[in-house]
Amino acid sequence: MKNIIFVIIGIAVYMFFFDSNTFRSDSGRSVDLFIPDVSAKQRSGSGIKNYEFDTLLDQNRLFSSLAKKGYYTIIEGYVNTCSICKRLEAGFPDFLKKRKDVLIRKVHFPEGRVSISFNSPSEIIDYHERLGRYNFNHVVKTNNAYQLTVCGTPHIEIYGPDKQLIATDMCSEKILKSGLAFLRNWMEAEG
Repeated sequence: MKNIIFVIIGIAVYMFFFDSNTFRSDSGRSVDLFIPDVSAKQRSGSGIKNYEFDTLLDQNRLFSSLAKKGYYTIIEGYVNTCSICKRLEAGFPDFLKKRKDVLIRKVHFPEGRVSISFNSPSEIIDYHERLGRYNFNHVVKTNNAYQLTVCGTPHIEIYGPDKQLIATDMCSEKILKSGLAFLRNWMEAEG
């Protein structure tokens, strides 16, 4: 009887830690591994397009606006000095060869400290509200300037063919890189 209990416990531990249908996100919680099905649309070209965050902010464009209907869209926020970003990006060409239904939108965040001055309190409030619509933190620097702070790059958001969010990195008291974990596992599963 004891042997059966140990076998059941062993199977439960194996399923919890080694089941191929789950993985551990950076937050330590178990997340179902979902490999998106190939959608009907097939892209031509490289599938990678570059954007500057400042331009998107000035145009009031959220990252979700970069998602294209009929395609899986991966948003990667990065800075040039990010070694993790460079390692991730090295796998993009092979991944895109296998997944013609995927688009990658690279958003370059400002490098180093960026200070912005305002002429009125309403401009400060407007800027604060626009920044608040993105999934990363910003820090108030002084009464009339903000310092944009990204809570770790790469910042990943993944949208489905219906332009609905599938996975994202979130800033909070504990930074959750579940979008990055999802993308890494997806790329690994595609081989």
